[in-house]
Amino acid sequence: MKLFYTNASPYARSVRIVLREYGLEERVGETISHPFDDAPEFLASNPLGKVPCLTLDDGQAIVDSEVICAYLDRVMGSGRLGGILESDWALRTYYGVCSGLIDTLVLLRQEKVREQQELRSDFWWQRYQNAISRTLDYLNRHSQRLGDTLSLAHINLACALDYLNFRHPEINWRNAHGALVRLADDLEQRTSFQATRLQE
Repeated sequence: MKLFYTNASPYARSVRIVLREYGLEERVGETISHPFDDAPEFLASNPLGKVPCLTLDDGQAIVDSEVICAYLDRVMGSGRLGGILESDWALRTYYGVCSGLIDTLVLLRQEKVREQQELRSDFWWQRYQNAISRTLDYLNRHSQRLGDTLSLAHINLACALDYLNFRHPEINWRNAHGALVRLADDLEQRTSFQATRLQE
């Protein structure tokens, strides 16, 4: 099996953390593939041209980070990371909000690139900033939903906050979100998290 990824993708990081939590690194080879390179093997597996993408031994491809994480958890793992979400709608909602935060942070990153080209939309820039601020407040306020047992929701949250630090260091989220700071700092001590931190 092969995982296409980039070191700067928060979506790919979540998958790489799950791989390490289950000790699957030897079974799944990791291949860096920048989407803009349009590598034929990568595009043949994922026509969207997005990472991460997991190809199975039979040639089947699984795309989208949440789908890949669920596959690794249920089929190749014990189900312990995602099972708790199945019957806890509050936790599943928290997980979804973390995913939405990642999406918004990526959109804000794209506006930064557009700004360098003098194409930035002030309207969308402000909407993304406002959404990020509200979402961080929400996640901090409802952080007790996560509980103490590691789940896909914990992983999603950590990947969102790491990407926030990585691409948007000007956003000072730590001062007003103590619960998130404690969660992120604790999670980043795990071996699986230390081995997958975002980088260029």
